[in-house]
Amino acid sequence: MGLAGGHRPHPRAIVFDLDRCLIDSRTAWRFCIEEAVASAAGRRVDASSLVDEYHTRPWRDALGILASSSEEARNLAVLCDAMFERSAMKKLLVHEGIGMALHALRGERIEIGAISRLPHGVAVKQIQSTGLDRFVAVLSATLPGEPWVPAARFDVCLAFLATGAPDSAFISGDLRDLDAVAGRGARPFAAGWAHHAGENPGVPVIASPPEMRHTIMRYWATRGL
Repeated sequence: MGLAGGHRPHPRAIVFDLDRCLIDSRTAWRFCIEEAVASAAGRRVDASSLVDEYHTRPWRDALGILASSSEEARNLAVLCDAMFERSAMKKLLVHEGIGMALHALRGERIEIGAISRLPHGVAVKQIQSTGLDRFVAVLSATLPGEPWVPAARFDVCLAFLATGAPDSAFISGDLRDLDAVAGRGARPFAAGWAHHAGENPGVPVIASPPEMRHTIMRYWATRGL
């Protein structure tokens, strides 16, 4: 039944998509874009209208709109990468309600992991700068040049937590990643507060962080019935 040390059935572990549903990078993304263009191209731009559509995509997608040439866009992308790893770190936010939601899950003695598309060193800095290191027991991020394979990152977390996929859940805002991890036998949940959550009838949606514990516990209490 997936008892995590308590009397009520619930998952032994929950793995989160760090980039999509824990950390809110929109303010940091906008800062990087606007400051890079100002410092390298000598002009001020307002990237606010691009944030929702482009903040989870490669820098070049938004810079292709703002830059005066493809060469300038490439140079700006390099600068944005550097800024995102350094000066923009203080602009990162945690989605509203996440801290209390993670605290509630830990109160149920559920282990928490996270996966990230970012290089491991950058992801660690993000967790530490936002205070999420208080909750996350294991982080599995990519190595330089390594392709993003969410199921593989998820497996690393479960191995560290000594938990089987059927006793675990995965929460993300990316339906393709949710489908990939569900193929491992884990229970996927879509983060309704994530911009790219989308809709899939087979994936239950957690409407907001305060609903997280209730939604997950309700599923575990009724599964197999």
